[in-house]
Amino acid sequence: MYRHIRSSADCDALQRDLDSLEWWSNAWGMKFNTKKCQAMSIASGKSHPTYLYNLCGHVLSSVQLAKYLVSTLTDEVPWSSHVHLIHSCANSTQGFLRTNLRCCTAKLKETAYIMLVRSTLQYAASIWDPHLAKDCDLLEKLQQRSAGLLKGTTGQHPVRLRCYMILAGVTLKTAGEVLHWLCFVTGHVAINPDQIGFVAADNRTRANHSHKFRATGASSTGLRYSFAVRTVSDWNQVRGPCPLLDT
Repeated sequence: MYRHIRSSADCDALQRDLDSLEWWSNAWGMKFNTKKCQAMSIASGKSHPTYLYNLCGHVLSSVQLAKYLVSTLTDEVPWSSHVHLIHSCANSTQGFLRTNLRCCTAKLKETAYIMLVRSTLQYAASIWDPHLAKDCDLLEKLQQRSAGLLKGTTGQHPVRLRCYMILAGVTLKTAGEVLHWLCFVTGHVAINPDQIGFVAADNRTRANHSHKFRATGASSTGLRYSFAVRTVSDWNQVRGPCPLLDT
């Protein structure tokens, strides 16, 4: 549950949402484990109202970091904490493969990598795709070690793993982001583009297709490299008819 908080009135509105959630849980006999419920304020260097939210008579603890599915959310915009977490997980799995598949064929190593390591790196990558140099370097070194795993060598291999067409390169990553944007446009997700501030472009900008959106400015680095702002320009450059849009 979330809400944009700009004033104390917004805090009161969020508390009413929590009260409605408590009523629902009582009506349907599904009690929340309030010890596992937490509150987080996500802001980008701006002060925000302090408020003690409560659910089912329990004051929610305020946290700076929380796990949501397999993503790590923090109270700041950059995804560095999540990048370090998945790097640690993928690196550990890669070490396990290196130890146990030393005598196996390259094809088997590739299959194991795709199933166990690449899946970890690619999950929700369209959202947390890093832009900070330190995070990019961290994942790049992991790619190089993975290339060494497939070639049967140790350490970092000078050939990037995407040269093996195993880990998504720039083109494949961009295609995945555009595909996710297509889900927004076609209504396959519960969020519409206009809900996140994007409006359709006028008729004068329909050179490539008729479903383009206006490019939006970004007042901060975090917003500039966010999924929506980053993907709109790539989406607008899609050329040729799209069956999913034209039917």
